[in-house]
Amino acid sequence: MAIYKNISSPTTTTLIAKGGLASGKIKKITIANKATATSNEILLELFDGSSTTHTIARTDMPPKTTLVLEDNLSFNENLFNLRITTNSAADITVIIK
Repeated sequence: MAIYKNISSPTTTTLIAKGGLASGKIKKITIANKATATSNEILLELFDGSSTTHTIARTDMPPKTTLVLEDNLSFNENLFNLRITTNSAADITVIIK
């Protein structure tokens, strides 16, 4: 099952909710900054509900770039939320497979 999220504002978005139906067995995460002129700082992390526990990726994404993560991504979805935080209104697309 693939998950697709579009984000177009500075926000924190839960991609896979703790205890939800989606599995933490992830093969690939693709994050694309579709903006033509705006950079976006992204933070992808596992969150246990009370404190940030594990940072997966934190980077500045220039316009028209894509970040692909493919290694050691699986996690226990009963213990953690997978969430992303963005800091600009640049259009971001996240695909999780």
